[in-house]
Amino acid sequence: MGRWIRERRVSLSLAGLMLVLAFVTGSLLDGPRPRLRTTVAVGLDTFLETHNLFSPITSVLFASGLFELLLAVAALVILVGAAERLMGWWRTLLSFVVTAYLGAGIGMLLQAAGLLAREVWAVRIEELTVLDPFTAISGTLLTASAFAGPLWRRRVRILGFGTLTIVFLYSGQPSDLFRIIAAVAGLLLGMLLARTRPTARWARSSHHEARSLTAVLLMITAVGPFVSIFTPARYGPLHPLGMLFRNQLPRMQTVVHHCLGHLSSPDCRLQIDLASINGPGTALLAPLPLVVLIVAALGMLRGRRSAALVAIAVNVFLAMIAAFYYGFLPALGSDAVISDYAIGVEPVVRLAISVFVPLAVASLIAANLRHFTVRVPSSAVIRFLVTVLGTFIALCALYLGAGWLDRRQFRPEPTMLQLLLDLPDRFVPVGFLRLETVSFIPVAPFTNILYQGIGPVFWLVLIFATRPLFFSDRTRYQFAERDRARVLLLEGGGSIGHMALWEGNDYWFAADERAAVAYRVVSGVAITTGGPLGRPEFAVAAVRQFAVFCDDNGWTPVFYSVDNEFLPEFQSMGWSTMVVAEETIVYPATFSTQGKSWQDVRSSVNRAERVGVRAVWTTWAQLSLAHSAQIEAISESWVADKKLPELGFTLGGLDELRDPDVALLLAVGEDDVVEAVTSWMPTYRDGEVIGWTLDFMRRRAGSMNGVMEFLIASAALLMQQRGIAFMSLSAAPLARREAESEGSAGTDRLLSFLARSLEPVYGFQSLFTFKQKFKPQLKPMLMAYPDPLALPAIGAALGRAYLPSLSVPQTVRFLRGRG
Repeated sequence: MGRWIRERRVSLSLAGLMLVLAFVTGSLLDGPRPRLRTTVAVGLDTFLETHNLFSPITSVLFASGLFELLLAVAALVILVGAAERLMGWWRTLLSFVVTAYLGAGIGMLLQAAGLLAREVWAVRIEELTVLDPFTAISGTLLTASAFAGPLWRRRVRILGFGTLTIVFLYSGQPSDLFRIIAAVAGLLLGMLLARTRPTARWARSSHHEARSLTAVLLMITAVGPFVSIFTPARYGPLHPLGMLFRNQLPRMQTVVHHCLGHLSSPDCRLQIDLASINGPGTALLAPLPLVVLIVAALGMLRGRRSAALVAIAVNVFLAMIAAFYYGFLPALGSDAVISDYAIGVEPVVRLAISVFVPLAVASLIAANLRHFTVRVPSSAVIRFLVTVLGTFIALCALYLGAGWLDRRQFRPEPTMLQLLLDLPDRFVPVGFLRLETVSFIPVAPFTNILYQGIGPVFWLVLIFATRPLFFSDRTRYQFAERDRARVLLLEGGGSIGHMALWEGNDYWFAADERAAVAYRVVSGVAITTGGPLGRPEFAVAAVRQFAVFCDDNGWTPVFYSVDNEFLPEFQSMGWSTMVVAEETIVYPATFSTQGKSWQDVRSSVNRAERVGVRAVWTTWAQLSLAHSAQIEAISESWVADKKLPELGFTLGGLDELRDPDVALLLAVGEDDVVEAVTSWMPTYRDGEVIGWTLDFMRRRAGSMNGVMEFLIASAALLMQQRGIAFMSLSAAPLARREAESEGSAGTDRLLSFLARSLEPVYGFQSLFTFKQKFKPQLKPMLMAYPDPLALPAIGAALGRAYLPSLSVPQTVRFLRGRG
């Protein structure tokens, strides 16, 4: 406990100071009283009057109310406390003070410049004062990001600036501007304190991290309009767009009180008509499009491509709303919304931002669409489209049919054309109704329910229809197919058979259901993930049947990374084969680190014992939150250092670690820091685990020398105790001793070129050499294909399978750099 306090001395002191000041000055519940607020708050007018040079720092030590105070204290203890652990107490205190001053100081200078230019926003906020602890908190966090690893550095900066920018665009308070400036100042100060040079190179993200960041940014933009809805005073350029999602229809009591004595005026008649249709339906309809975006963001966190596509569609829809609301209608002369901003370039700027932000979000999601790899069967998509479109058509027919038959229950009685023209308004937020003349209103309970109800019903059906696409762990199709494959895997499937259960695979089953093949089709080439699943006698027969299945579908079959035991079958079929890798097999029963040749491995094990590093055999579900976060950080740091994206296909990432059947072996130090992590996939025979295959292998920067040797030796000894038959250190793609193939010399030259090109990036040959320390038995892994003339297409398909997110420009730049 004492160490925890020492590591957070500044953050705890600041939190305590805020509480003491609030209690002593009587500002605990409602913030400082007016006289005290004038003294401690910061604002352009106040500063020009008092010249109080301490106001930038006193303004971050007070809050405007109890809720904000408690939130600020929690942020100081948790967030600033974490920052202090990273960069020490004096840097934390320095960044807190410096960013508070720079945020307020530069912010007031910008306000003054705006006033000189008579900029509308600056005029409207001229007299506002600011009490905001989050100005300094934001600056401190961004300063600390320079001291964090690649994973948290990227997270803090992207999510921090994303949140601050969206809040500013929708709220537009001076405090929002001060926070952004403080964050920028903190970013620059952190680079200065950490002595890191700014770089234009973007640190690469893993698929998991790219999905998470994109989804969270979508969540932020979806929540942004609620800032406009719930903030009492709104000055941001996007706040009118946010107000579209609020029920702005007047209440009848308010209208009657306002219009008393002149009820017959045109404006009062319009307000009375709008008040008469104000009800639960219109209130419910207003925020539902935002709820769809929030639901889509949650689906994107699960890697669902369908969620990303829905998010793109809704954001494009919102951009069209903004263009119509703030572009088309004002061009026709409607000033219902922009009357307060009808001077200068404000309407044009607001229109541009209102259209740009949703389009930018849609573009961001589209650019990262390749990271959302979890697809659903076409049958599920068809059910979704039938449900949504069917509901929409049925509701339209109901409104037009029932409205026409009961048209006397509207005032005035509408024509069919008027009903048709009014129909789109039933499905969009009610903010539109304040822009348009109401042609007719319902005057009976049934027509009122019809008028208000069809819009919310449609959006609610849309939200609930997304559940099978976004949140089902597996659709019924996937559940059946993958579980059938899992059952066969328990009977046999080779050392990499477990990869058949990874996302991205489709499944073919033999007619007798005794064998299966996991495959993926890339540009007309059906590439298998290892050999057939099932008992060996049935698996061999499945080779020919799968080849016939591919031929019937017009695909080129390729058996990739299959065991040498299938070679006679391929030869009898007249297929060509080549060795694409060599698997390294260790037999735990005879494993020992005795002897001179094992000195390197033995030294690593002894070193781990001396420094207190221990091996922990576990699964992802059993990890503590601290350990899982450290593993994610280790992985992201590894990916960020690569010039090419993270590989897939037969190489697992973070997502594959979460499989409950996959074991993890961690190297954990005395301070509970994860030094390195490996993952192990099971191999079955007759339902029993007979072996484990190494897949994921990454270490923390600055970890103990020899930590990987220690982990692999520990795994072998552990498997020795458990009676495991074999331990596979897996095969590195394109890494081999020599070309054992029946392919052409040109093919071998191509493989050698690819191996040399990828070696500096992924180190496959270096990894192969490293594994020789454990005196493994080498086992060739084959690629079998029916037609040598198809090799160029097969090579391109394999490249896309391993690097589906690699763009053409990246490929050209990489090959040019390796040439």
